[in-house]
Amino acid sequence: MRTEDSFIPVYYRLEKFLREQIRTGALKPGDAVPPESQLAQQFAISRMTVRQALSRLVFEGLVVRHRGRGSFVAEPRLEHTKMFWSFEEEMQARGARTAHKLLDMRSVRAEGKVAENLAVPEGTPITVLERQRFVDGQLIGYEIRYLPRHIGEALTQDEIHNQPLVPAVKRILGRGPTRISLRLASSVVRREEAKILETKVGAPVFIREHIWYVDPDGPVQYGKSIFRGDRYQMVVEFSSMPPAATPDGWR
Repeated sequence: MRTEDSFIPVYYRLEKFLREQIRTGALKPGDAVPPESQLAQQFAISRMTVRQALSRLVFEGLVVRHRGRGSFVAEPRLEHTKMFWSFEEEMQARGARTAHKLLDMRSVRAEGKVAENLAVPEGTPITVLERQRFVDGQLIGYEIRYLPRHIGEALTQDEIHNQPLVPAVKRILGRGPTRISLRLASSVVRREEAKILETKVGAPVFIREHIWYVDPDGPVQYGKSIFRGDRYQMVVEFSSMPPAATPDGWR
């Protein structure tokens, strides 16, 4: 052991080793991580310390555990970084195939939180759209969109079944939003959501609740997206300096 290594916690040395194996591709998504007993012997540490290192990698989304089977390298999470792009637009820009599956589309009367977030009187007719979301054939998440009726009724069948809503709403209105309000939360999937997301009850999910505004008109869409926690993450970069040019909003 090098002298400098003696100051590094033993669980971190193992964690660093496994992270490097994953980064270089020596361990690929779906590969089994060596058994705890083997890692404990290889690094001359206790199995409790091995579990500590693995737990940190599970928390980071690099490793997944399956009861009775062991630990495996996780599929990399898809990153959403451009807030004024839809998730699908960003994935398409990276060369990925995106798709939707329509679960339900209906006309209802806005009540409570929905009416408040769309800034309409309670009882106002609106359109509700529910869809599963896919990237390269993998189920990523589930969305519920609440739209003013004049927007919902103007959607084409292709937009309803196959397209992200950002460009569709831009087509209908002739312009994009000037701002977006986001609320982010982590949770665990409930029974009815687990069926839609094809995962187990209690699995982690990432929730994005958002409102699109076109000022001075006000809100043009309120919605909630529920993503599988093992397949999605959001990355946001902040700067203390204003951008050199005003973004065009919906690209």
